[in-house]
Amino acid sequence: MVINFEGHLPVVVPVEDIEESILGWLREGDDSAPDIVDLPWVVNPVRDNVYLAEHPRLPFTLLLVFSDEFVQLVVPLGLETLSMSTGDRLRVYHTLLKLNDDINLLKYTLSGMNDEVTLRVDLDKKTLGKDEFNDALTVLLIGLQAAVTNLGLEEEFANEVFERLVGMVVSRLEKGATEEELMRFLTQKVGMPEKDAKELLNTILQAQKETLSSSQDVGYF
Repeated sequence: MVINFEGHLPVVVPVEDIEESILGWLREGDDSAPDIVDLPWVVNPVRDNVYLAEHPRLPFTLLLVFSDEFVQLVVPLGLETLSMSTGDRLRVYHTLLKLNDDINLLKYTLSGMNDEVTLRVDLDKKTLGKDEFNDALTVLLIGLQAAVTNLGLEEEFANEVFERLVGMVVSRLEKGATEEELMRFLTQKVGMPEKDAKELLNTILQAQKETLSSSQDVGYF
């Protein structure tokens, strides 16, 4: 059984329902919520017991992996170490080992064929409640910021976050979103100032028009 404390009264959730409960916590949110877990995440299945979750206000994509006993929360850093020189690789590993010692609950790991740096939190299903799940999301955000700062990846990370945001806007455009709906997305979901949101949207719309125009202006002469 999983005990979720609300106030002083424990609410018991069957372990077999923890996957459904966590997905519900993420999906049934509000953009004005102070806690990360209470934001309205977009959650999509990847395969059985594996989900991809994201919210445009947060600078990471979250992978949720459900096993028999644990819930793994995984955030890829986007830094592959296999092709690095020995010196650069040792510097990265040394930085991550020190961060592992500094930040509780979280661990930095290597994943995949190219030894990509990932952040991971393992949560025991038997004792998992909503507060602990929110703490795990918070520590992932803290750990991500710490890794980016200590590894000197601020510029690359900012570019990646920006490209991810542009991709979200373009995806909504392709699905027929109006300019008004996109402005609401940027100002309310993402939290951008209206002036910056308008400038970004105008830039994307102009790029879309130029791409469409160039694709139509194709001939033999």
